[in-house]
Amino acid sequence: MPNLIHGRNAVLEAARAGRVLKAYQAAGLGHDPRLEELTRLTRVEVVPPARLDAMAPGVNQGVAAELKPRREWTLKQLLDAQPSLLVALDSITDPQNLGAILRSAEVAGANGAIVPEHRSAPLSPAAVKASSGATELLPIARVSGLPSAIVEIKRAGIWCVALDPRGELKAWEFDFTQRVCVVVGNEGTGVQRLVKERCDARVRLPMAGRVASLNASAAAAALLYEVMRQRALSDETRS
Repeated sequence: MPNLIHGRNAVLEAARAGRVLKAYQAAGLGHDPRLEELTRLTRVEVVPPARLDAMAPGVNQGVAAELKPRREWTLKQLLDAQPSLLVALDSITDPQNLGAILRSAEVAGANGAIVPEHRSAPLSPAAVKASSGATELLPIARVSGLPSAIVEIKRAGIWCVALDPRGELKAWEFDFTQRVCVVVGNEGTGVQRLVKERCDARVRLPMAGRVASLNASAAAAALLYEVMRQRALSDETRS
């Protein structure tokens, strides 16, 4: 079945966003407020558990849904909306990391995400589930190349900041109250050289323990919460 997602949170968020054509629920599930809300939002067909497992192999939590086509955003459309916080993903090839970073971005109040067409995990059911529905709420623009996209973002008056273990600034030394695009690279090679060179700054997350680094999604979450912290303090100061 095309364009199928599974997982209770992912399906519920897709229904809230109006993207579900039809939901499927395994018979015999216990009480869950999420399932009750789902039945209020969209049509739900109760099916035998074996049928649902065949439709959505793996840990599906007893729920799956067929989706309407996703809206395709261009980078220009994203920038025309005057975003204050964007997240760009550079070579994130693991769907779990992709989904987790998009989840953190949405929770942190990001206005959109930028994902390259090549050298990136697709928005697969695994990525959608890992995002807990954030992929249904966050505008996502696909770009042919991230280096050229960084140039466009900067022309729009947005600072581009790469998360880099060897960055010259600690995360809290950069002013994230400005309009900013946070660039996150993969765990192996990080942000590619040309992208880093085109960014305005490179920030690092200092490590106090013996483990040398965080994984990509954990590092992105930590940096995005620093963005939230600075902006919350700025709002309190103005009020």
